[in-house]
Amino acid sequence: MQVSSRSFTSVEGGERNWRRLAGRIPAAAEPEAARIVRAFRGEVALTPPRASKWGSYRWRPDLGAKIFLNRDLQPEAMLITLLHELAHAQVKAWDGLGCAPHGPGWQRRYRDLLVPFLGIDGVFSPAVARALQRQLHKPKASCGAAPDLLRALRADSDALRVEQLPEGAWFKLQNGMEFRKGPKRRTRFACTEKKSGRTFAVHPLAEAVRTDQ
Repeated sequence: MQVSSRSFTSVEGGERNWRRLAGRIPAAAEPEAARIVRAFRGEVALTPPRASKWGSYRWRPDLGAKIFLNRDLQPEAMLITLLHELAHAQVKAWDGLGCAPHGPGWQRRYRDLLVPFLGIDGVFSPAVARALQRQLHKPKASCGAAPDLLRALRADSDALRVEQLPEGAWFKLQNGMEFRKGPKRRTRFACTEKKSGRTFAVHPLAEAVRTDQ
């Protein structure tokens, strides 16, 4: 398979990637993370916060591999998201096209990247480590799909969550959309959007601002 030379970083490129991440992940994880990031054949970029995702991976024949990470992530979330996206890069580089985005190949690559950090003291809080251990056999496609992990990562936040609101309450999400909270349907709440009247499935741990008080 022909691969663009742009997907192969120089030593300087690896150092540049690491400089962008140093100090943004747990200190205990930095030696191992630095080794992995410096070896990554692509670019790591920090982006403004995105409400719909924490990170993303892109590959183009003419530009190579690029990982995007929200710059506002707290250290544990930054590390987890970095490893998640690096697993996508490994699947593309080593397993080729045709692999499901979060299929067995990605799950194996992500697990292999994550496990060493679970064995290093001080990288993850006990609650986050337990949540990660519980999903090792079949890692989730996102933190949002693992409520126990998302809750552990946000344990220190005092932001109001949708799950804390009473049914019928009006609230606004970070994206500016306003909803009326409805009943829970499986894992999410069926909420009515004010402008359109449409029903959306809203994550229970989404940050909200109450607007009917």
